[in-house]
Amino acid sequence: MTDPHDPIATAARLLRERTGWVGDRLATLAWWTDPELLRILGPALAGLAAERRPTLVAGVQSSGYLLAPLVATQLGVGMLGIQKQPQADGMILLATVEQTRAVGDATSPTELVLPGRPTADDRVLLVDDVVETGAQAAAVRDLVTTAGATWLGVVAMVSYRPEVDLDVLSLTTIGELTRTRDGG
Repeated sequence: MTDPHDPIATAARLLRERTGWVGDRLATLAWWTDPELLRILGPALAGLAAERRPTLVAGVQSSGYLLAPLVATQLGVGMLGIQKQPQADGMILLATVEQTRAVGDATSPTELVLPGRPTADDRVLLVDDVVETGAQAAAVRDLVTTAGATWLGVVAMVSYRPEVDLDVLSLTTIGELTRTRDGG
């Protein structure tokens, strides 16, 4: 039994108990329909990262846009949105809103977002639902450090393997979820 006052343990337990599967893939969209899990995710993910003292919590479109405000609110900091920009060759580039505004249409909605972030004074933490290969997190790390900000790592709901060079902390792992699914 998990301590009901420990959001990290509670969120990990809920993920193990309530994660659905489509074949061998996580059915992640179901997470967003669970009010108990949604309520605890902000405090749980913030709890994993509290000692890192971020000034911005980054979230990549689209699941990161759901999680980052939950964590940023708990930590009392702002959110840095990272947009995916599909390219003609099938590649996807990542950009902050400021970078997007600089290359996009001046009348686009991104014009309304605070420009110039992140800065060298920022300490940026990435949040995500699942870290599978670490490629997206590595791209965000590169974007953050290129801007001169400090990279604090990643907190995620689920990770597939420890990504030491990215400093990933997660509420649970794919191995734990698979064992629970398989009755182990």
